[in-house]
Amino acid sequence: MDVNELAAAIARQVLQQLRETPRKTCVMVLEQRDAHLAEMVRGYLGEDADLLFCGEDTAGRTPSRYILPYVTCTEMADLAAGRAQTPVQQEVLRLLLSGVPVEALEFEYKTYAETAPGPLFSLYQAYEKTLASYGLRPFAHKAPDAVRHWQNLVTAPVVEQAAQTGAACLCVRRDAVITPLAAEAAKNLNISIHRQL
Repeated sequence: MDVNELAAAIARQVLQQLRETPRKTCVMVLEQRDAHLAEMVRGYLGEDADLLFCGEDTAGRTPSRYILPYVTCTEMADLAAGRAQTPVQQEVLRLLLSGVPVEALEFEYKTYAETAPGPLFSLYQAYEKTLASYGLRPFAHKAPDAVRHWQNLVTAPVVEQAAQTGAACLCVRRDAVITPLAAEAAKNLNISIHRQL
């Protein structure tokens, strides 16, 4: 084997290993690193995310997602008006002005849903819509491909619960009884029912 053949064989092996090695998604968390926060973000994103925090060296990594862990009421009002009072808010505005979407894990105002006066709560809902139009949206959980239902009876509420997860398929037992209302709900909600369990 000559040197060129050896180099080509090594290159093929390296490329194959790179293809087989799953890459972690690089995510920039727009906050300072802290163990509790890192654990919370991992709960949302899963273990396969490579987390970076504000001020850390990227070491050549390029974030594909930007996460803002918590948006206070004051931050919502400032950002909706295009103002930035803190370095994190400045970075969020810079990203939004650059056309880069930012995902918010939690909005403080939602914790007051049961107690806030209606007009005040509506104001913050309007801020959330404004921020979404800028590119700052609520974190979107990855929808499962399918939901499995192991009981023998499939009813409309079962189909509706599957739809709430964002799944496009409801897998049921082969001998399951699917009620007419469940079949109609599946059609209306664009969920396919597969007898495969």
